[in-house]
Amino acid sequence: MTLLDASYALDELAAGRTPDRTRLLAGVRALGSVRMTGTPVDRELLDAANELHLVVSGGTVALTKNGRARAAVWAEAVRRIISHQK
Repeated sequence: MTLLDASYALDELAAGRTPDRTRLLAGVRALGSVRMTGTPVDRELLDAANELHLVVSGGTVALTKNGRARAAVWAEAVRRIISHQK
């Protein structure tokens, strides 16, 4: 369970693909742990967590051009958190 899994899942959505379920679940758990640590979290990260949770719950994601662009922004937000943890 790492934020890399969340980044991967969002990158897959940004590319218009369905992420591997195991990594998707790991990514959701990782983002959930970031949200609970009390660390200030930006809006993109919260949106990323909500979107991945929706996908895990069986929701469909609108993989339109606009939806894929948003997923790319969210993936970048997750990578910013990863780089700050190093």
